[in-house]
Amino acid sequence: MSSPSDLHSDFERLTADATQMADENARLRKINAEMLAALQYMLPILQDGLPETVNFDWTKEAIAKVQNAIAEAEHET
Repeated sequence: MSSPSDLHSDFERLTADATQMADENARLRKINAEMLAALQYMLPILQDGLPETVNFDWTKEAIAKVQNAIAEAEHET
């Protein structure tokens, strides 16, 4: 059977872990927001500003990936 001291230590560790997880989640949300902003900024360039020498199959795939990433990021927020 655990002593009250052990239970208290476990509780403090869990509290610290929860705080660290919350901080990490906030950091990841910030990164996600920055990536989303970058993707939204780049999408018009990918769609409209490419030279004619670009492989259009690759371009279409890249645009689709960016659009999917934007949609997923917006869905998560």
